[in-house]
Amino acid sequence: MTRRSTPEPATPDDGTAHAAPAHLSARAVRIEYRAPGASASDVTLAVDNANLELRQGDFVCVVGPSGCGKTTFLNAVAGFLPIQGGTLELDGRAIPGPGPDRAMVFQQPSLLPWRTVQDNVTYGLELGRTMKKARARERAGDLLDLVGLTGFGDRHPAQLSGGMQQRVNLARALAVDPELLLLDEPFASIDAQTREVMQAELLRVCTARNVTALFVTHDITEAAFLADRVCVFSPRPGHIVREIEVPFGRPREQRLRRSREFLELVDEIADVLYGGSPVDEFGTGREDEEVH
Repeated sequence: MTRRSTPEPATPDDGTAHAAPAHLSARAVRIEYRAPGASASDVTLAVDNANLELRQGDFVCVVGPSGCGKTTFLNAVAGFLPIQGGTLELDGRAIPGPGPDRAMVFQQPSLLPWRTVQDNVTYGLELGRTMKKARARERAGDLLDLVGLTGFGDRHPAQLSGGMQQRVNLARALAVDPELLLLDEPFASIDAQTREVMQAELLRVCTARNVTALFVTHDITEAAFLADRVCVFSPRPGHIVREIEVPFGRPREQRLRRSREFLELVDEIADVLYGGSPVDEFGTGREDEEVH
């Protein structure tokens, strides 16, 4: 089977490369990192010359060795970190900081334990004060139905499994109707079986709502199952060395993971990630200086 793999993308100047305009555009992004209390000269170059485009409805996964800067890049897209070079735009507007047009799902659910599931989902709406309480609760109920938690609105986080808590986290992120959903290894702490179920559920939800998603993961198999495109980051300073298009449509069934085409795709991503060299799982191996 032949797949189209492309090198790090350059911004097209003839308008023919993509049928739709870019929703998220990163051009020659440079991000430096300085630990708290460090001197001005003690700076780590985390990301350099990173280029990426997402169109509306895209689901793009980013993989790379530990410490390559992929989470740093995601945090910059979220507006949590400034960039020191290049441009980072959402629908043609520069990203100056956090905003309601983006929502982040972290590795840990980080739910408020004293609030019910429903009240956790409506929390962002309450902060923004953009919706009446009755309508917010109605939206929360609809989203809990969507993520498979019908009837759990009155429970508290401690009464839910880890996988169920991440479903709540996803519903909370979707409640503000973000233009871009950002996910930083949201299933890393969940057991393998639940993780596979959650991957399929996430893809179903994003497809149903036409959500644009940027997902960071260490798991190549996870990336291959979820993504429309897999972007492979280089070792630090990180940049995208290859985009690999995923040939599978949606929805995707679990049996896809056992197919020859899927296993070939996983091997292709691994070959790009590791470059055919016997490097360890963590790339540089310098976890004491890790910049995600």
